[in-house]
Amino acid sequence: MTRRGHGQPSTAAGGFTIVELLATLMIVGMLFALVLPNLDALVPSARLRGSGSRIQAELEWARSEARIQGKRMAVELDLDRGRWRLVYPPEQRLTRDEDESALAERPDDWSGLDEDVRFAGAGDGKAGLAQKGLYRVVFDEYGFTADQSIVLQRKSEPDHTWTLTVTGLSGKAETFESERGEKPLPQVVGEGAF
Repeated sequence: MTRRGHGQPSTAAGGFTIVELLATLMIVGMLFALVLPNLDALVPSARLRGSGSRIQAELEWARSEARIQGKRMAVELDLDRGRWRLVYPPEQRLTRDEDESALAERPDDWSGLDEDVRFAGAGDGKAGLAQKGLYRVVFDEYGFTADQSIVLQRKSEPDHTWTLTVTGLSGKAETFESERGEKPLPQVVGEGAF
């Protein structure tokens, strides 16, 4: 508190005026108007990337297990239903106490894609993209596979695609995101390329 000329304290109260509050609310409102339309576009993109990242992690795990165990491993994609699963070698899925009925498919074996995400195809540079049915990415006992791509897209916006390209010999996986519907495939490598 300050003193005025006659030694009496000032009675000015602290706080905000109505004009300051209205100006602040107006600025916050404008920020929301700018952010909310863009936020709606970010959530589906995150779902697309999230589904792709989970499939990529499953492929990397299957490759690693194939090398460690010295056995063929596969990741099976159900292109029609938007789901995938890890496929173990039969000798690993069946123990001495079980019969072959234990190898039957169980619904809990499958993992699904996120909402608004579907498979746009899976395949290689030579055969092209399969868009229906089951597709398997098989790793041999050394962890090698063919060069292939898995393409995801948004159902609500089919031009928004996410592609995972696996290089079979190195195991290197690269991702490519497009808003123009591009679906890159690995190049066909002939014998002379080595």
